[in-house]
Amino acid sequence: MAAIVGLDRPTFNMDDVHRLTLDESLTHFGLQALTPAQRHDIWRAWHELDAWPDFPAAMAALREVLPVVSFTMLPTSLVIDVSRRNGLTWDAVISCEMIGVYKPRAEAYETAARWLALSPSEILMVACHNFDLNAAHAAGYRTAFVRRPDEWGPEGPPHPHPNMDYDFVEDGFEALSSSVMRALGEPETGQ
Repeated sequence: MAAIVGLDRPTFNMDDVHRLTLDESLTHFGLQALTPAQRHDIWRAWHELDAWPDFPAAMAALREVLPVVSFTMLPTSLVIDVSRRNGLTWDAVISCEMIGVYKPRAEAYETAARWLALSPSEILMVACHNFDLNAAHAAGYRTAFVRRPDEWGPEGPPHPHPNMDYDFVEDGFEALSSSVMRALGEPETGQ
């Protein structure tokens, strides 16, 4: 992610970063015998990921009362492919690729809010990355930290704990959905 975080109008997207990283890794481990088709299949796996098991039901429950938007540094095509694979229905997808400015630059958050015709304080940014939530908070968003201990593999995330006072801190998406519903005074549904 470091190859794209905070960039302004790059000539590449995260798919390109994934491909470059794959090629560098294959070279590093001496796996040059892979054909271009095999390399493509490995790279394409990013578009075939499974969602976290607790996410689809929580997302559906929240969508019953709120718009749910993917605001991401990932390419639009990747979000579409993974969403279709997992049966996820978003009210909108806003990729930093569309904006041309990548999180955590303030312009990315300001543009997303403007495109949604919402004030930043009406938006709850949900993530498991402190850098993203801190920037969203600085832009006026409300924030929710969802712990994902396996997000970064067996060594765990580099920053597994919230580093500031977020509006919500939860161990999973079901808990977040319940907390948001309670905060809105809504009955918990869809789970």
